[in-house]
Amino acid sequence: MTFVLCALSSRADKSSYAQVIKERDTVLSQIVAAREASRSAGIADEEAIRSAQLALYSFRRDIASTPTEKIKNQELIVKLCEKKLAEMKARASAGTGDIIDGLVATDCFLQAKQVLEELQLNEK
Repeated sequence: MTFVLCALSSRADKSSYAQVIKERDTVLSQIVAAREASRSAGIADEEAIRSAQLALYSFRRDIASTPTEKIKNQELIVKLCEKKLAEMKARASAGTGDIIDGLVATDCFLQAKQVLEELQLNEK
């Protein structure tokens, strides 16, 4: 009897976990969509959009069931950080950038690349 209850409890926990994962993915996707919609309305906050995308891609990487899925989402994160770094470099070239913002963007990019390299090494 105890075994049956434990087995049912285990299934309920897995089902509950899967439901939370599904709901969280939906909410994060909706946040990204809402932020991106502000772009078409002309009131885009690019940093807010990038932050929402980063949260979604990080979440998807962390819950991915295969190394390939993890790598795919990490590559999206690398692209986000690379774009931010390019923006910071352009600002610096124009004389409107802050050195600390450039360093933070560089760190974001390098950290994302580091995680990607680790994921790729672990896949082999």
